[in-house]
Amino acid sequence: MKKNTKKIKQPTIWILAFAVGLIVCVSFSSAETQIRYVSDELVDEGSGEDSKNLIEKFGDQLGKLFQGIGPKDDQQDDGGKDLSEYLGKLLEQAQEFWTDELDNDARGKGFGLDLDLNDPRMADLMQFYQAQLDKRRPSRNEKDHRSVFAEYKPVVEPYIQSTARIINEKNKQLSLATVVSHGGLLVTKASELPKKGIVCELSDGRRAEAKILSTDATWDIALIKVELLGLKPVNLDGGKQVELGTFLAASGLDEYPIAVGVASVAPRNLSANERGFLGIGMENTDEGVKVNQVQRGSGAAEAGIEVGDIILKIDGKSINSPAQLAKSVSGRKPKEEIKILLRRGDDEKDLKAVLGSRGQAVPQFRGPDPSAQFGGPLSKNRKDFPNALQHDLTLRPNECGGPLIDLDGKLVGVNIARGGRVKSYAIPAVDLRAVIARLNDQRNVPADLGHLEKELGSIDGEIDSIENSLRDIRKRREVTLRALEEFEVKLRDIKKKRKETRDAIEKAKSSKGQ
Repeated sequence: MKKNTKKIKQPTIWILAFAVGLIVCVSFSSAETQIRYVSDELVDEGSGEDSKNLIEKFGDQLGKLFQGIGPKDDQQDDGGKDLSEYLGKLLEQAQEFWTDELDNDARGKGFGLDLDLNDPRMADLMQFYQAQLDKRRPSRNEKDHRSVFAEYKPVVEPYIQSTARIINEKNKQLSLATVVSHGGLLVTKASELPKKGIVCELSDGRRAEAKILSTDATWDIALIKVELLGLKPVNLDGGKQVELGTFLAASGLDEYPIAVGVASVAPRNLSANERGFLGIGMENTDEGVKVNQVQRGSGAAEAGIEVGDIILKIDGKSINSPAQLAKSVSGRKPKEEIKILLRRGDDEKDLKAVLGSRGQAVPQFRGPDPSAQFGGPLSKNRKDFPNALQHDLTLRPNECGGPLIDLDGKLVGVNIARGGRVKSYAIPAVDLRAVIARLNDQRNVPADLGHLEKELGSIDGEIDSIENSLRDIRKRREVTLRALEEFEVKLRDIKKKRKETRDAIEKAKSSKGQ
């Protein structure tokens, strides 16, 4: 016997799905975790609407769709009891809408329902539920858990007034900034800024238009100016070097840090022109690290490395993976000589290779960036800094530009880029001080001779890199042209032979007919 079909405006299928999802939400709705994900706006426990737990809030949303289901404001309900009552009442009402036949006139075809997805109440519910998924609370074992962040509150508290938020005309956050003078000067990440239309917001809510005074593309630092009083600059002179494993925190505009972690790699030059490059493509095989490409004109090519060779050792150290080889080479300087032990067929060979610059690498030899696919968005400009401290704080690209502090409350540097799933970079305080001084000088007087000479050296390096690439391209072009000429000659010869063969066939047929 068929049930009566009853069209409804409420999206029951969606509600049922959300109700099931609600069960998952229960695991992080306890009193200990009544605070949002740390990188977003923090909401403390308290009275009123904000003090309701996740089940109560979700019940309020359901109540807008099914009157009488949500909890009453004057009731003190137990969270577990609320959940079972909500689901029970929800299923009772949902049963009225099921049908054994399809309703071909319904917008939700195939479900026997008339789903009005344009109903604003539906949009509110979907938005609420999606917000809970986006703000999933980490477990107490995770470094981003609220209890961990609470331990760092005293560390970042002195830096809240030294941190600013840079937003555009549409109120979208572009980056953070660090106050460096009482006179309204701040530094931030240059590549995240538009040419105009930026606003600086302080932790006390004050806002003012920010003007870009000067930038340093090498360090990706912009010096900006705001007309605001009472700014609290960081102490750049108090900055210090950190040891690996040092606990660090990134300051934001709230009492909690935006991220915490440890220093993972000592400050180093990330410029491609300052890193060694061998010039081979590699793959892991059962035999070992196998060469599958050799760049023309590279140190590998000059040393005699060939496709198919198995790399066994670099300077006496065994090589067990492409990553190990890449790390070994990129840690060297251009023009350094390395010793390579390889196997070719049944023979082992000792070779010497002079490293080139990674800036000379053609795109296919630079390799993909696998970290770009995981862990969230990365900064567009995240490479080639002359000196950068690597740490594992999970920052968003628009959270770069703010102070980085150790547990002693000392400024370590300024975060400058999110570089990978578990790596971010900061400009050490000592380098930042020099960059700011240079940017200040550029506002008033021409750059000093030393800076110009350094810039000239950088330009010369780029010219050398381009010229090397051009020589390599010209060589390949010559080889390609010679090959083209050879094939054209072969084609003419084979066409001539084909014609002669056809003529011979015709002559033979003619002779046979006579």
